[in-house]
Amino acid sequence: ELLKNGIKVNEYMQTSHPRVYACGDVTGSYMLAHTASRESEVALNHILGMNDKMSYAANPNVVYTNPEISCVGKTEDELIAENIPHKVYKLPMTYSGRFMAENELGNGLCKIITNENGQIIGCHMLGNPSSEIIVSVGIAIERKFTFEDFQKIIFPHPTVSEIIHEMLYL
Repeated sequence: ELLKNGIKVNEYMQTSHPRVYACGDVTGSYMLAHTASRESEVALNHILGMNDKMSYAANPNVVYTNPEISCVGKTEDELIAENIPHKVYKLPMTYSGRFMAENELGNGLCKIITNENGQIIGCHMLGNPSSEIIVSVGIAIERKFTFEDFQKIIFPHPTVSEIIHEMLYL
């Protein structure tokens, strides 16, 4: 069970009382609308007898500024603090011609973090439209994709999201 704001919530969003569920801000987890929506789906599915569990491993976070800042998964600081071996890949967003055309030659950065087995465990992006792209890496994290798995995905060209695919070949 998870302990959040004094409320014990299990992976089904069920509190210590079996007929009471908690979702959203009251859980003290991620105070984001998209997280609360998913927590609510998990709770409802559990009530209906479906096997569905809440996972926060790939919960995207976005700061809607200009440029946007988006992240999902583990951070370098977390991995260093936990002494977990990892590798960091970085590529300027300007590597994407479409990014340059749409962002008036603005700067940006895409960083992907893998574990020692090459599994994608984190991504951090600075640049527009990172809020639209970050979900693809979230799926990779949730599904435990490696770089090799992700390289088999076809990205449309020209798109800013190609930056993720191109980074995999560094």
